[in-house]
Amino acid sequence: MDNIFIELEKRDILSRMCEKAILIGIRESGETVQKAESHLDELEGLVHSLGIPTAGSLLVNLKSIHPRWLLGKGKVEEVTQVIADLDADLVVFDSDLSPAQQRNLEENWGTAVIDRREVILDIFADRASTREAVLQVALARMKYSLPRLTRAWTHLSRQRGGAKGNRGKGETQLETDRRLVLSKISNFKRDLAKVREQRDVRRKKRLERPVPSVSLVGYTNAGKSSLLNAVSGSQVLVEDKLFATLDPTTRRVEQTGGREFLMTDTVGFIRKLPHDLVDAFRSTLEEAVLADVIIHVADAHSHELDEHVKVTENVLRELGSGDKTRLLVLNKCDSLTKDEREALSFRHPRGLLVSAHTGEGIQTLLDKLGARLDASRPIVTLHLPPDRWDVRARLHKESTVIDEQYDDEGLTLTVRLNSEERGRLSEFLVDV
Repeated sequence: MDNIFIELEKRDILSRMCEKAILIGIRESGETVQKAESHLDELEGLVHSLGIPTAGSLLVNLKSIHPRWLLGKGKVEEVTQVIADLDADLVVFDSDLSPAQQRNLEENWGTAVIDRREVILDIFADRASTREAVLQVALARMKYSLPRLTRAWTHLSRQRGGAKGNRGKGETQLETDRRLVLSKISNFKRDLAKVREQRDVRRKKRLERPVPSVSLVGYTNAGKSSLLNAVSGSQVLVEDKLFATLDPTTRRVEQTGGREFLMTDTVGFIRKLPHDLVDAFRSTLEEAVLADVIIHVADAHSHELDEHVKVTENVLRELGSGDKTRLLVLNKCDSLTKDEREALSFRHPRGLLVSAHTGEGIQTLLDKLGARLDASRPIVTLHLPPDRWDVRARLHKESTVIDEQYDDEGLTLTVRLNSEERGRLSEFLVDV
């Protein structure tokens, strides 16, 4: 691997083994204290996902942005003292920092300084497992690192000005490294395009058999993976961490009565998710666009339930899934009191109280889900003459055959068909 990429890996917070972090939340003009504090609490959860303990946190009222430090000079001096008192080796901002602000604060405080975007990038880099996810993360990280290359080579001498060909070693090295990063970004984009083509081919083959699909979407750590396990009986990884799932996982679910469907667990949403990561992981979220039914999973025990629901609905609209059939599932209801359940049912009358942990409400969810799926694929009866066994073979391959009976005149099948299939096989249709 090129030396530049080795150096970039050394800049990762994961490899620095930071022991104490100070979190700085920014309360912008017009924002309530409660909302700003909730964002700061979420940042603490993100940092915890990296395995870094939090030594303390500060909530700063920001009336105007300082171009050099983001914070005002007085607040910068205050944080300097806090770092010394707590012996912290990392400062994490809940807002984005420009490369210059990041560099200036590191020089002033003598410690590593990162923002929310870099925390999320490190989490994604740690959790990505499939080749597509690894490439997506690598591309996003390279784009993030490009304007910050000077942070990795502050030890090199840099000579400003001078005639052409008479520049310092550091500046020459920096320009070389910049070209290497741009070349690497180009290679990542090319490799990612090939991987996506292969995934599209696999998806097309899966969709050739018209088994209905269901996608689990929702705010990160809402319990989507746990719900997938409860419904399908699988053992998908479940962790009490933000972004425990990055790669979409699909399981086949078979029920009595011949009903079957594919259920996919997708990456969780979060506030202030960097736009380049939204674009990078758009392919993993395409499952929500293609699904017949979307199950919106929310944490019923969260104090920010309404905000999380709003964020998820906004992302779904951005993805073009705003008009898809959906079910709202209020997960983790086993941790609610009777009064809390009644209040929640009043606020979200269409929400289903479910506990993936205890199994409460799972059957109700399956019944309602089945009704949504069956509405588009009703049970019909077909009668095939003896010379049309080719149709039988195709039905077994592409549709859900519930029952079949042979007689002297041919074969009678009970199957589930969508409108397109019913139209194609209308000459064999007996009864709906």
